[in-house]
Amino acid sequence: AIIGGGEGATLREVLKHNTVREAVMIEIDGELANVSRTYLPEWSDCSDIVVVGSDYDDEKEEIGGSSTKSCFDDPRATVHFED
Repeated sequence: AIIGGGEGATLREVLKHNTVREAVMIEIDGELANVSRTYLPEWSDCSDIVVVGSDYDDEKEEIGGSSTKSCFDDPRATVHFED
């Protein structure tokens, strides 16, 4: 789990690894993520990450990458905004 990291940069780095099946980020300030998406989009940009398959199975479908601009929208990411 990532505690904090509302700008998305840590989530982006975690999602670069093929072994990651799920990443959970917990951020206290949902507005920080919104501001970061607007003014710092490159920090959470996952468009250059392409994850094909995994170390766990023979799956060969693309599960991330150019179809996912923001790491917040990656299907492997679960983001909670809680206090």
